[in-house]
Amino acid sequence: MGASIAYVNPMMVCETTHTVRISENSTVLKNKIDEEKKDYVECLHKRKMTEVANYLAHSMLSHSDKRVIMVPYHFGNHYIIFLVYPTDQTVIVLDPADYDKQAYMEFLCLLNLAHSRYRKLGGFGKNPNRDKLYIRGRWPCYKQPSLSNLCGYYVCEMLRVCGRYRTEFTDLPSIPYNAIWFDQKTLINLCMDLCQFIRCDICNHLGEFHDPHSELATDPKFKNLRVWEREHAMV
Repeated sequence: MGASIAYVNPMMVCETTHTVRISENSTVLKNKIDEEKKDYVECLHKRKMTEVANYLAHSMLSHSDKRVIMVPYHFGNHYIIFLVYPTDQTVIVLDPADYDKQAYMEFLCLLNLAHSRYRKLGGFGKNPNRDKLYIRGRWPCYKQPSLSNLCGYYVCEMLRVCGRYRTEFTDLPSIPYNAIWFDQKTLINLCMDLCQFIRCDICNHLGEFHDPHSELATDPKFKNLRVWEREHAMV
């Protein structure tokens, strides 16, 4: 749509990509004393943090022509979006459940590390004296009903209606109170859009995002999904 927006791959930045969870019975810790186990975990954690930070830094640099980078982030059992403005050195948190920022503090640290590397690689920032990103949480956005697990749908909708969030961060509009929750029709329409996208652009062998090397493309049991559009058109 011509919007000045970039997106990162959520699979490259989700919580599991930068955290370490190793069972005490794991073979990688076998025959190691407690101090060695601690050092191994810390080293692995540092390496994972570095990989994610480098990915984010290069994303900021390669999309330096964009106004904002939308970063969908999954942690625990929850999805949120970070709006990253590298030039303005600002991050806005769109959280449909308004979690306390301590719940995703490690990722905020990663964003700061990534922005620092982005600057070292030649990225532009308006305030050269600012060392850390300015974080703005509890921003007006769609809010899911209490005790519901619809955060993924809410995040998808916020990504889709990105026009509300793509301008200057100082101009981001608040959503009227009567529009902060989905009604049933909006949720059903969103599910329909997702299903159509998956069927037409991912499953379909002619789809823009079809991976010819994936199991979906090579396993005979998925043939009906791959050729559904062609057979349907012939009917």
